[in-house]
Amino acid sequence: MVSMDRSLKPCTSNYATVCDVQNHNFTQMLVDRLSSLPDELLIRILSLLPTKDAAATCALSTKLRRVFPLITSLDFDGSPICLCLKHPYAIERFPTFVSFVDTVLQTHQSQHLTKFKLKLTSKDFGKVYFFGCDSCYGCSQGCLPDLKSPRLNVWISYPLSFCGLRELDLSILVGESGNFQLPPAIFTCETLEVLKLEVNIGFDQIYAMTSYRLPKLKQLVLFASLISEDDFLPRLVSSCPLLEDLTFQPFTRHVNITAITSTSLRRLTLRMPKCPDFFRDNSDCVLINTPNLEYIEYSDNLASCYSIPVMHGLVKASLTICMALKFGRSFQQIINLIRPFSYSQHLSLFGIFMWEFDFIDEEVLKDKLPVFPNLKHLELGGATEDSCWDNLLLPFLNCSPVLETLEFAQGLAGYHGDFLCEYRKKALEQEQEFFIRTDHETPVCCRNRLKRIVIREYHGFVQEILITQFLLRHALVLEELVICLARTPNFNPCQMLIEITLKNLPKASVTCSIQVL
Repeated sequence: MVSMDRSLKPCTSNYATVCDVQNHNFTQMLVDRLSSLPDELLIRILSLLPTKDAAATCALSTKLRRVFPLITSLDFDGSPICLCLKHPYAIERFPTFVSFVDTVLQTHQSQHLTKFKLKLTSKDFGKVYFFGCDSCYGCSQGCLPDLKSPRLNVWISYPLSFCGLRELDLSILVGESGNFQLPPAIFTCETLEVLKLEVNIGFDQIYAMTSYRLPKLKQLVLFASLISEDDFLPRLVSSCPLLEDLTFQPFTRHVNITAITSTSLRRLTLRMPKCPDFFRDNSDCVLINTPNLEYIEYSDNLASCYSIPVMHGLVKASLTICMALKFGRSFQQIINLIRPFSYSQHLSLFGIFMWEFDFIDEEVLKDKLPVFPNLKHLELGGATEDSCWDNLLLPFLNCSPVLETLEFAQGLAGYHGDFLCEYRKKALEQEQEFFIRTDHETPVCCRNRLKRIVIREYHGFVQEILITQFLLRHALVLEELVICLARTPNFNPCQMLIEITLKNLPKASVTCSIQVL
């Protein structure tokens, strides 16, 4: 304890003793030292803290209480307060939070405000929005905060009255959201550099604006309960000439066009979850023209049309497709989606990709699949109990000449219990025949590049052992095989047995280590 006190390097030569700490003299000593700092430095320190912590700190001395109204950053977080109707004792804390926010805003005296954060929701926006409460199953939307429109409008509008506001972060889920509207002034705040909105309140006034002006905005995060205007996003992005990081996740019904055009954008996260009644709906067209993009995460049902130029500077692309198109039109659109990201160094494919490729002849897939000249890390997901890899694995390996890491993020096969239906048995036999037939084929990446293979959700099924054996026999310079076992209440594989089985498989690389986790 004494050595920890010395590391604080006190301004005087008097060190705190254990007795002092026990008598709370040490706390007073720190308060005195903090109070001795210049006002300007105190304001900067207090502005770095969440506002409730800054207020608690300032309660310790008169000088700190005097400078508290001058802080230049306000951060209000009501999310730790449980609003579940099944826990009424917790709900009683919310009026105290409301009173605290009111008091701070009324007494705030600073002429400058650089950051304003207001959080009135829990972590999972979608779960709370659709199901009302994330603490108890079956609760209604009555669990959302009960705030009146005038009060919330005052809170949201307060930071917009300051010149120099650089960061605005609003995370708001309220009951009776139809009574609330987002203030248009947010989208004409010319000093904003970071704008984060996670809200279920109305955008009607925003749609009606003739233009938006966000000339300094570099990061935009927009989670909204419903975006009903297709032209809102392209208009908004075009008003941000310096935008580098965009996250857009609206809950939508039918979408005609999703269009993003920006030469400044470096990072794009585009998630298009559908409202429950439209979860099978496919967008008509997705247009992305971002020539300088480095990172993209895209999640949606498969669109009917993609217009995306090839991105040569891409570092990482993560694509998740939840629902296919009808009438067998999915394969070509999946290829059209993958092709623009073929220069990526890290590619992740989740959702229906594997399912769709399973119905395509290997030679057709090999012919249609683009070459991935820069791809070093390939992550494949979407494995189910019906998954087969005979059509998919070799084409991807042959099209990835510099691949170094191959990861099966959701395993090689889903759990199917102790029994296989006749269809599954036949598919497994075909897969076995394929790997035997192609045993002499060694993709280019396996000869001198592929060094690491990661297989997650591993059960130890015959199919998994077969594919693992195929990879070990072909990866000539493999250094590491990492197996992460699938552990569920219904299935708990024997780690020792799997380790013995895998280590007895023939390996092309004598230096390869096998880890079973």
